[in-house]
Amino acid sequence: LIYRTRGDLDGAEEMFEKSLAINERLGRREGMAASFGNLGLIYRTRGDLDGAEELFEKSLAINERLGRREVMAAAYGNLGLIYETRGDLDGAEEMFEKALAINEQLDWREGMANASGNLGSIYRTRGDLDGAEEMHEKSLAINERLGRREGMANAYGNLGLIYETRGDLDRAEELFEKSLAIDEQLGRSKGMADQYANLGSIYQARGDLDRAEVSWRKARDLYAEVGIEHRVKEVQGLLDSLVESTESN
Repeated sequence: LIYRTRGDLDGAEEMFEKSLAINERLGRREGMAASFGNLGLIYRTRGDLDGAEELFEKSLAINERLGRREVMAAAYGNLGLIYETRGDLDGAEEMFEKALAINEQLDWREGMANASGNLGSIYRTRGDLDGAEEMHEKSLAINERLGRREGMANAYGNLGLIYETRGDLDRAEELFEKSLAIDEQLGRSKGMADQYANLGSIYQARGDLDRAEVSWRKARDLYAEVGIEHRVKEVQGLLDSLVESTESN
């Protein structure tokens, strides 16, 4: 988990594989489920959605047999993120709603914060900005009460995307900066990359192409550092278009 937070996906995968191998030899199904789930997170971060889905399904199946509802909720949330990435918003929403329902029944606040944030992202994609804002504000409030800085960083970033969509670039920038500051303190390379990418879009919208280029270069390099190749290509595309627009002018 330490390696994954730092963005060292190869190191994290090695540790999770060791954990899985030991749990399998001991027949510890609870530990196997945890290892499958953690490996799924690695695959999803790399963009291997099929591999991630298979691992999350394995984790979910074990936890269902064991009756571990809290972990089932996390598995539903992870599957929802897979569906969301594929563009299956209905499937994603169904998974997030299942996760939220279990977390509310268990009064597990951390899970409620995650599920609320995930639903907020679905609403934003559908264009329901008010609904999305409400969900992300709920997530932020819970994370603040729990002192979960990683969750706070995610919520600030998601709220920034809503304000950016509304055209309130100043407020969006403020929220992206808040998220970035927390991610820097925590050493969350992927989170930092996300916020540099978001800030680059703000600068581009204002016509400040030099700052946009600097931010996108930082984002690209951080994505490359943690091995998220599909995001490297996306940001490189933004940089290439920036160069083309500058040359045409």
